[in-house]
Amino acid sequence: MKRVVLYIFSAVLLFTSCTNVKKLERSYQLFQTGLDSISNYSYKSLVLKPDDIVSIKAYTAATASQEQAALFNLLGGKYVISKDGNLELPKIGTFKTVGLTCNQLKEFLSAEWGKYVKDIIVDVQMNGFSVNVLGEVGSQGVKIFNSEKATIIDALAMSGGLNVDGKRNDILVIREENGKRQSYFIDLRDTKFYQSPAFQLQQNDLIYVGADMRKFKAMSGAEFRNNIMPITQAVSISISLINLLLLIGRR
Repeated sequence: MKRVVLYIFSAVLLFTSCTNVKKLERSYQLFQTGLDSISNYSYKSLVLKPDDIVSIKAYTAATASQEQAALFNLLGGKYVISKDGNLELPKIGTFKTVGLTCNQLKEFLSAEWGKYVKDIIVDVQMNGFSVNVLGEVGSQGVKIFNSEKATIIDALAMSGGLNVDGKRNDILVIREENGKRQSYFIDLRDTKFYQSPAFQLQQNDLIYVGADMRKFKAMSGAEFRNNIMPITQAVSISISLINLLLLIGRR
């Protein structure tokens, strides 16, 4: 009879362990579904926003001398877009830049500055951008990218990856678009997140990795132990004192 009970107990323990392992695996493993649906990702050109730094350089292919183009490189080629979304550009003046891509700005400048410089070549590049990563990651804080082609995977990798307690299925990305804040939720376990607008990052995105319930349960248990321990100690001391007094009284 004891052997039967032991076998049943062992089977239940084994089944429970397997179930827990499967649950943990579903919680922690990335890219569990949708792998067959992944195709080559097409990066989009980021639109310029206030406070972006833009590198603009002008050259001429008409002659080896670049004196004609020097006028357009007086500021060292670094321009900061104002809060109003404007740039102050040579021979153009104040120009609304927000909402354009670097390529669109390049085409505009090539046409305008081409009136003054023969065979002008204009190069326009965004001088990097930053996002903020908070929550259950190895290293929180501002992450700076030198290229427009940065994704949420790049940001998490730059942050030291997710902590053990970080949610894989509910990562929040907050983005400001046209003066309004938009929230996106990403599940890293399903590769459909490649289709999310938040997969490719934009300037000043906020990424927040929340903690899963295991962490909160652990915190709750620790708080309970911290609260109950002084009480149990006080009760223990009180009982000891009562016992001591009873012994003294008997004498």
